[in-house]
Amino acid sequence: MLSKDDILKKLSSENYFIDLKSLEIFISDWKIDAVYEDENGVEYYDDISVKKIRRGISLKAQGYPDETIAEKLDDKKETAEQPAAVQPAAAIVPEGNAVQVQETERPQKLRNLTLDISSQTLQMLAEAVAKKISDDIRESDFAQNLIEAGGYKKDNEILSKQIAELLDENKKLSARIETLESKKSFWERLFG
Repeated sequence: MLSKDDILKKLSSENYFIDLKSLEIFISDWKIDAVYEDENGVEYYDDISVKKIRRGISLKAQGYPDETIAEKLDDKKETAEQPAAVQPAAAIVPEGNAVQVQETERPQKLRNLTLDISSQTLQMLAEAVAKKISDDIRESDFAQNLIEAGGYKKDNEILSKQIAELLDENKKLSARIETLESKKSFWERLFG
């Protein structure tokens, strides 16, 4: 596997003189995908990519536009130049809420590497999203308001029970006062 600097050195040794910026533009415009990207963001390409770049530079020198070059580099002729040990690799393409699997031709070693990176990337992405959501919920005013509202609800329930008990006691006291007043008037009439 070759980094962009390695590709420049290889092309320079073959009398293709381009700079890094031109190489990056060619890779982008001609849709040449990296085989691997390390943790520092350095992309690596295989020999097939270098052949496509060489062919693209030749076509560019002949005056072809970038769209035509990209189509020509994507032709089936390029797959004939691939090594004999080629296995189809699954490429995951999101489509709405469903996930579709497309078959592409890649060497066996690269196929495993690409699938491993994809599953690791998806796992890291899922963990990052879950952490972000958890942090946002913990730090938001909404979460604090819910916690406080839960505490207020509990306090309100306790107060409601105490008020119900006080009302019952008040009814009992009211009934007792009425009986005492009725007895008082009887005794007042009798002694009074």
